[in-house]
Amino acid sequence: MNLYKLELMKMKLSAYLLAILIVFVCIASLGILFLFISQIETPEAGISDDEMFSSWNGLFALTTALTFSCFSVVSAAVAAKVIVGEYCGANAVMLLSYPVGRRLILKTKCGIVCGVTAVFAFISNVLAAGVMYFIAEIFALQIEAEGEHFIIIVLISSILTGVVSSAVGIISAAAGWKKRSVIATIICAIIIVCALTNLIAVSPNNIIFVLYAMSVIFILAAGLMYGILAKGIDRMEI
Repeated sequence: MNLYKLELMKMKLSAYLLAILIVFVCIASLGILFLFISQIETPEAGISDDEMFSSWNGLFALTTALTFSCFSVVSAAVAAKVIVGEYCGANAVMLLSYPVGRRLILKTKCGIVCGVTAVFAFISNVLAAGVMYFIAEIFALQIEAEGEHFIIIVLISSILTGVVSSAVGIISAAAGWKKRSVIATIICAIIIVCALTNLIAVSPNNIIFVLYAMSVIFILAAGLMYGILAKGIDRMEI
């Protein structure tokens, strides 16, 4: 527990909380914009309502895709600071000389990356959905009714989004450490996001299945990359 407190003090969590707040505001704002898209489309203009924007399932899939994208990059940014920057910078000598097992320190750092990402990705996604629903009620927007278990879908999907985003952070950290580059950490996360975000957005009716499959694959990949990272750090010389 003391290791976690020490690492949180070193990383200055308040700065990341401000960035996370800005990310949430952007996601919620885009979600509100999505709400009005189907309302301004008119049959006279020859544009039919897009199911993606006219149903709660579609709207939630879009905001969840945004949450995954944003928090995957946030996770990579935290990992770049807490892991890559520490082990590839001037603090490496101090870290490696701690009277604590190297793997325990790394495990603590990875725990912080995953914890911060998962918790705030979950909160952000749930709150964004809540804000959208509140705005739709205020303006009496005509959105296709949600399913019977929509709230459960929101909660489970938000949890899985946090898990996947956390895994992206660990994978990116391993890639960044391999290249000895903080920038490479962020780039790795962006590449993953660009490749996979659409899988969530285009699967509004199967979002839990898609996120669950992604979670399993990414957890396995993150575990493998963590093992490579741990072995590499074990072999580092002071």
